[in-house]
Amino acid sequence: MPDLLSKYEAGFRGRHILSSNGPKPAPRKFDRSGNIKPFYGLTCIAWINQESELFQELCNLQDTIRRDLREARSGDVFAFLRPESFHMTICDVVASSNPIQSEHACVLIEQVRAAFEQIGKPGKVTSQIKGIGLTSTITALVRFSSELELKKVLAMEGEIKWAVRQSPNFRDLEGHISFRPFAGHISLAYCVQDPGDEKAAKIKDTLFPHRDKDSGVFRFSQFDLTCFTDMNTYIPLLTINLDEGKVTNHHRIGECQTHEVTP
Repeated sequence: MPDLLSKYEAGFRGRHILSSNGPKPAPRKFDRSGNIKPFYGLTCIAWINQESELFQELCNLQDTIRRDLREARSGDVFAFLRPESFHMTICDVVASSNPIQSEHACVLIEQVRAAFEQIGKPGKVTSQIKGIGLTSTITALVRFSSELELKKVLAMEGEIKWAVRQSPNFRDLEGHISFRPFAGHISLAYCVQDPGDEKAAKIKDTLFPHRDKDSGVFRFSQFDLTCFTDMNTYIPLLTINLDEGKVTNHHRIGECQTHEVTP
């Protein structure tokens, strides 16, 4: 396996079910009863096409995991996401428990738009969704058999991060900037309460049969800058077409904030 692919796979070591330390709660995003909390930010994502066979496979996987955990009396540990939210994150930009001031958000959106222009038209990206991850989320993992395909995504991620760092308000938002190394995954459920060591081990055992689940090929030829208001709600702001290099502005920033506070 080429070095780049090896390094990418190494990034899954703490995430893959085989080496996971078990689920940990995400208290800023869900309460202990599984009720979703407001959570705001900007992120660049590639959607799972709801008309695709892959989407149905992921829905089936989510349903199977939900059933298995319920039968293992561990269903209350997780809140399952709506399938309409299924996506792969290419690059998170900013995240906060409070909405970002609109003037800050508009500057960041403009920086990402400039990054999209630089990305141009690298063409369709092809990957495989295979394996299960377990951290604060249960995820389906995105893998690459070709270094070229992975390089496309890493180059796009790099352009976005570079552009955001050049933002004149970067220092004001630095505490909320959410840059993480790319590790492709599709979130299926969030952990909402600490299960304790014994129950965590049982959860790992329950998920273990799905450790190498192959959900199918994931191809995308466009992706979006979205704002989110919770972990089920992503609103497209900009779209880049990777075949044509065309950038579309959806003019929906007004839907992203219910109120404004300074981060």
